[in-house]
Amino acid sequence: MAGSHATIRKALTIAATVVAVAIPPILAVALGQSRLAGSLVLPVMATLLPALLAGPRTALFATGIVTAGSAGAALTSGDPILAGAVMGLTSLVAALGCRWGQSKILVLVPMTVGFLVCVTPSVSSDRGTNALVIGGATLAAALWGTAVGTFLHRDAPHGAPKVESWQRTWAYAIVLAILTGIAAGVSVAIDWAHAGGWFILTVVLVFQPYLQDSFQRTWQRAGGTILGVIAAYAIHVVLPWPSVEVVIGAVLMVTSIMVISEQKYPYWFFTTLLTPAIVLLSGSSANFSEVAAARLLATFAGAALAFTAAALLAPLYSAGAKKRGLTRY
Repeated sequence: MAGSHATIRKALTIAATVVAVAIPPILAVALGQSRLAGSLVLPVMATLLPALLAGPRTALFATGIVTAGSAGAALTSGDPILAGAVMGLTSLVAALGCRWGQSKILVLVPMTVGFLVCVTPSVSSDRGTNALVIGGATLAAALWGTAVGTFLHRDAPHGAPKVESWQRTWAYAIVLAILTGIAAGVSVAIDWAHAGGWFILTVVLVFQPYLQDSFQRTWQRAGGTILGVIAAYAIHVVLPWPSVEVVIGAVLMVTSIMVISEQKYPYWFFTTLLTPAIVLLSGSSANFSEVAAARLLATFAGAALAFTAAALLAPLYSAGAKKRGLTRY
């Protein structure tokens, strides 16, 4: 009986999330801001899931970061150096959640800003006005996600978070900031568009507070991405309607975060679910095959960047772990 109640609760949570995700884009279109519609999906998810899995304080923390990062992304649009700085600062602050064991559920915050850095909606010819509108819309979407996630939070299962030392937290945050800053700067410089967002996303997912996890995640990320792109392509062929794809993407997104938060499933399974979720939520394309190929290339580039950084840092991390009598580094 308990198992059936848990299944029903999860199904209702997913259904409520799908509805919540759909409302901001619908309102944007109704208000004549259709260019903003696609960029309001991820901010909802970036705060709804922290509220659902950790509570309103964590969600409000995410709200502040994603709002400031989104406005900064719009303000520095097209400038590789400034875009890299905005991305790096966003990742730095979000990664501080590692201290309280919240880095996994905050993972969508830098991802959201990463996609905006690489593909910034244009609602005004004035850059300042554009940043103000995008920042305001992101704030509204993020607060909406926080409210829905907080409402659902009371029925969600909650495990005790693992607290990390400040030393490890800062090491992780600083390196992640550098890596995502580089990824953003390169992506903007070569105008990599959505593939650039995928490049940043991969770095965020692969590089972890513990380097041994980063090494393991590299190959699992690559394999899961291939499976996920195949799944996304199949969904796009069978159900080529944007509204349906957004619903399926939202379901896959919630499921993937729940999978990784429970920590009993392999990482490649999470990636296999997350990949089509991001593909479908970020919008399909008439040239779907070309887009999928670009995303695969960006994924391997992001995995290579994160793996290289982890390999260079491994001797330092390993030596520090031995001094403290730790088996993980």
